[in-house]
Amino acid sequence: MDRKSMKVKAKSAFKKHYWMIVVICLFASVFGVDYTSSTWSLDLAAPTDTVQTSQGTARSSGLTDILGELVVGNEVTARKQAKHNEEQIVRNDTNAVFGRKRGVLATLINSFSSGSVIISIFDAVNTVVYNGGAAVVVPVVLAMIVYIFVWLFIRQTYKIVMCRMLLEGRSYRKLPASRFLYPIHTRKWFRMAWIMFVTSAFMFLWSLTIIGGFIKSYSYRMVPYIVAENPNIGALDAINLSRRMMKGHKWECFVADLTFIGWFLLDSITLGLSGIFYSNGYNAAFFAEYYVYVRALAKQANLDGADLLCDECLYAKADPETVRNVYADVAKAVNDLESRLAPAPKPQGLAGFLSEWLGIRILHATSVNRYEEYREDSLQLQIGKDVLNGDVYPGRLAPAPMAYRFRESRTVRSSRSYSLVNLVMMFFIFCFVGWIWEVSLAFISEGMFVNRGTLHGPWLPIYGTGGVIILVLLKKLREKPALEFLAAMVLCGGLEYFSSWYLEQTHNGQRWWDYTGYFLNLNGRICAEGLLTFGLGGLALVYLLAPALDNLLNRLDVRKLAAVAAVLLVLYCADQVYSAQHPNIGAGITDYKGSDTSQIS
Repeated sequence: MDRKSMKVKAKSAFKKHYWMIVVICLFASVFGVDYTSSTWSLDLAAPTDTVQTSQGTARSSGLTDILGELVVGNEVTARKQAKHNEEQIVRNDTNAVFGRKRGVLATLINSFSSGSVIISIFDAVNTVVYNGGAAVVVPVVLAMIVYIFVWLFIRQTYKIVMCRMLLEGRSYRKLPASRFLYPIHTRKWFRMAWIMFVTSAFMFLWSLTIIGGFIKSYSYRMVPYIVAENPNIGALDAINLSRRMMKGHKWECFVADLTFIGWFLLDSITLGLSGIFYSNGYNAAFFAEYYVYVRALAKQANLDGADLLCDECLYAKADPETVRNVYADVAKAVNDLESRLAPAPKPQGLAGFLSEWLGIRILHATSVNRYEEYREDSLQLQIGKDVLNGDVYPGRLAPAPMAYRFRESRTVRSSRSYSLVNLVMMFFIFCFVGWIWEVSLAFISEGMFVNRGTLHGPWLPIYGTGGVIILVLLKKLREKPALEFLAAMVLCGGLEYFSSWYLEQTHNGQRWWDYTGYFLNLNGRICAEGLLTFGLGGLALVYLLAPALDNLLNRLDVRKLAAVAAVLLVLYCADQVYSAQHPNIGAGITDYKGSDTSQIS
């Protein structure tokens, strides 16, 4: 193993796609997938300490130990261990920027770290079994579905997405943001989730042994890379192939991990900044190179199952003639479009101002529609050329082919303007998703259904308002992701601060959230962790979620959509008027004890 050469190659790949890899690793850190020390987002290893239980003295325990206590009937012990773990997390919170004491995100993260999420699910099952009322069953089932979906279909499959993007970045000049939707584009999302579920189940069983969990973590290390290369593979085939590939290489991989200890120490000293902006990406790029290394050895030795590693285009560009043949329709469409594409002038007047500066499209503004169509044609022309010239990975040649139709692949086009009707619908979608998110968090952390927010309906306007103002006010920054990230933090942070101040002024000092105790909090209204979440959420919204939603909404009849938007606006305004006199307060909303988002008296 030539580790020095591999690190040189890793640095080259990282430099080539610097900002994209930084974002990939930052999402991994926040999701708790990897590099969690950079944001202190997830630490499954509970602090070493002891706790008095009904069976005597026990050490702080993680998820598996708490689950084990519940399985053998030691419910009291499990509850005390989870509570003790939560207390230890707060007590040992020494990270200044990404704290663990308070905040919505910290509440969810700490519930995983401490094992209290297991207790919440256990209580939820008991509630359903012994109560059975629909009013209890619906929120309980909803919260459990959200938890399982986030853990399995986002957090676990993101490991595969991350590996796929790193492997493509090695060989290709451009790494499209659409690869974040790799599970969807390959139509293998459920298979990927199943493979990661089986792998996690095996790891859980091995973790019950003394050292099996540590050893098997290296045996199964290649599973996400294998699935990233060939999503058609079966779960047991991927696990067994990884085990064979790592036979005789586990110590070598362990030593490779040790060579990054200095970087991880620097990451801690710099409060995660060196990790976010350099060492995490460097480490990720290195282990992509390591996978390529062990893959080559497996192919050379003709290991059983090595024939399943069949995506050669990941490691060497396909023959130009092969690409031209597979994308013959694209080549013809590119030539046709290039021959007749004529520049369109920028729209002038009010319609032009709204489109250019605010991203708002008036339905009957012909000049805006023509200009945006020209920009879209130019973009699609460049994308088509990138595919034909071998600058991006040819998705049609993948083991699980990724569909691409020229001029119709517009899911992640971020430069578009949005119609007023679609913006209104997005506002309510964001409001509802935010409400589901916070209801789920409250259920996980408090074990009860909580109708979050000042309003009585299933919507949280701060989410909808934040999403829409990012799309509208930051239109000019969409071609500069770094500035978009910073501006989203500032804009949403200002919105959250003003909302907190306004609600307090108009409701006799009542607060619906309080970040007092967090480093870089401002009067308890905003905090560093929240600003980071706003920035990442803004990037996801601008470059992925909003364009995808816009595509879906554009498929619907505009008149029916406008009618639905009008009805929602009437209901929302009525809720605002009623809630101004009768705000949504009380148990679980503003005065439940111990909540990380409740008022501090």
